[in-house]
Amino acid sequence: MLGPALFLVGVVALAYTGLQLRPAYHVYRGDTTDVIAVERAEEPIEIEGTATELDGTVTAPLSETPCLAYEFEVEELQSSGKNSSWNTVDEGAAAVPFRLEDRTASVRVDPAGADLALSTAVTAEVDGGDPEPEPIRRFLETESDLESENTSLDLGVVELATGNDRKYHERRLEPGDDAYVFGRSRYDVEARETMRDISAVIEDRPESPAFVVSDSSQDGAARLLAKQYLSWLAISAFLLLIGGWMTVAMVV
Repeated sequence: MLGPALFLVGVVALAYTGLQLRPAYHVYRGDTTDVIAVERAEEPIEIEGTATELDGTVTAPLSETPCLAYEFEVEELQSSGKNSSWNTVDEGAAAVPFRLEDRTASVRVDPAGADLALSTAVTAEVDGGDPEPEPIRRFLETESDLESENTSLDLGVVELATGNDRKYHERRLEPGDDAYVFGRSRYDVEARETMRDISAVIEDRPESPAFVVSDSSQDGAARLLAKQYLSWLAISAFLLLIGGWMTVAMVV
């Protein structure tokens, strides 16, 4: 019965992966429009332009850089018996409303609830037993439940590092960066604060098939969204193939 069980697990995994890939699919298949056309739009819209500060910024924790949106991930090299693997031990994200402007107009974007598709701005690799860069040290002390891996065992003759190796990844959308947004707009006359602003806000709406904010182009955003689930897709296909082969072998 192992074959049918593996096949069923593969089907479930593939369905889950397909659900997670929906934002990438919607981003990839559409066409971008000018910001000026967003104000009365009834369908989901896709726009590209320059992201600028609206009501302030948020501070990215690993670099202490002011930005409009960020994601971070901490990976740790952990050992189990004779095997070692990189595992995510902390992650997070935050964003603030910003203005997206193209050659035609500008519009307010409220990224709360959006899928962020951001390029990696910085990766810091810190060996166990080594001191972390100052911003990361402050992050560990004030914002994370993780402890520093700058630990060692003094054997008298030699000092042996006991901490685990880590990788600190940070992805950011900064003021002045190119940006891409997929989502639905809501008419709001109060959103017009400058002459170039239109009376609309792009935000997370339940009737929208996806809500995506990226620092890349349309195609780049689709790739960034899909990249994180490619391993799931490969595992699902493998389970389906093996499970199907074993099931057929049982019947024959």
